[in-house]
Amino acid sequence: MKPTRRKRPAEAKGCYASFSGFSGKPKELNKGRVRNLPNPLTHLVRRIGETLTPNRAALFLTSTEKVMGVSPIVSFKTMTSVYLGDLGVRASVDFLADQIAGVGFYTSMNEDYAETSEGKTAKEIVDEFCAEVGLDEVLQESARFLVGWGNVFWWIGNPVKIEFLRTVPLEIIREDGIKFSDGKLERIEFDWKRQPRQIVGDELIHLAYNVLTASPLGVGILQSLCTPLDIGDGEQREPFYQIKGKIQSGMADTIYTFGAPNELWSFPGLSRDRLEEVLSQIKTIPRRGSRFVFNPPVGSEARVQPIIAERMRGLDFYVETLEDEFVLGLQTPLAKLVTKTGFTEASAKAALEIAERHVLTMQRFLKRGVERHIFDRVVAQAGLDPSRAKVRLNWGIPERLDYEKLTSMLSQLIEILKTAPNVITPAELRKILREVAKLPLEESEIQVPSQVLEVEKQLVGKQTE
Repeated sequence: MKPTRRKRPAEAKGCYASFSGFSGKPKELNKGRVRNLPNPLTHLVRRIGETLTPNRAALFLTSTEKVMGVSPIVSFKTMTSVYLGDLGVRASVDFLADQIAGVGFYTSMNEDYAETSEGKTAKEIVDEFCAEVGLDEVLQESARFLVGWGNVFWWIGNPVKIEFLRTVPLEIIREDGIKFSDGKLERIEFDWKRQPRQIVGDELIHLAYNVLTASPLGVGILQSLCTPLDIGDGEQREPFYQIKGKIQSGMADTIYTFGAPNELWSFPGLSRDRLEEVLSQIKTIPRRGSRFVFNPPVGSEARVQPIIAERMRGLDFYVETLEDEFVLGLQTPLAKLVTKTGFTEASAKAALEIAERHVLTMQRFLKRGVERHIFDRVVAQAGLDPSRAKVRLNWGIPERLDYEKLTSMLSQLIEILKTAPNVITPAELRKILREVAKLPLEESEIQVPSQVLEVEKQLVGKQTE
């Protein structure tokens, strides 16, 4: 039964938002061509066509999954618990996310597209929207979800016009609470008693990174660390986070038991009952460490003997191997660079370059998603053409050329003009200098540097001669 649309209560706006990589039903481009084919063949051709569509992940859902909903192999709640509880996991996820979105962003557009809406260009409209919804903060949150969980959901409020933009916390999504229908996100249901209890798909945008299975959900690094491995004969290797947690717990128990001095108290000739009385009295002594009593043969002297645990040899290699596998699953060398010694500057740079490639891939993925699902929609809402405006998200801060570098560049340009005056026109020169120098073209009046005016005078004089 399809859920009815209800008016969203005011407190619902305190939630977060989502992203949809599935734009709707597959296009039936060949429908007329296969209409007269036999039914089995028609079904086969249509299934092949659906498989080749960009939304193929959601089309592989079984009938049960379409009715009951889908969820990751490891629940979002478990992944969130590991992220919060494991210091290495959180540090690695945050490191990659900060590398992706922490550099900030700026927008650009096709300067040849001069149409405006209420006196504003497409870039100005998008910049105003970004400031209103706090896109910089939203991108930082989204980068964490994509790196760790492989999915991010943005809630936009109104399917016709984006009212706001908030990320949906994944741990509040009910198990099997993500509903898809015909390759399109239908709704997500929440496992809490507050409002909203669910959000319809038209108000959501779902961005899934690293979709590798028949499920339309992405796969992040947390899922690999939380997934058990079948090793045959019906046995499973525990998830890596549990193995690491048990090792740490065992190390802590060893320290608690043998870290403080342990003693063996020997009392010759005492009966068992009397020995137990002495033990209860010894335990009242306010000093850490374990205490044992022993009844040696009659005639022995009473003594207190320290007990030093023998260090188990040969386990260092196994522990280090498990830690290396765990760090490899984090997909960043941060843990090794910070906690281990012996890294040279060259090896550290090489390790960071490997992580940088992963960061660039995630940046490109998030950039295309924002441009396609957010910027284009905002521009279209203003009555402009997004395909011509081409508003783009660019990571980092635009470079600005100082006047010293500008002066040195002008001297080189003057030398070029002396030797080959027909290579560049004055208009082209002005455009190059303004674009390279990042002059404030959108402000009230541009203060043209005196060097530029001098070059223009020289050019005009050469043309009049």
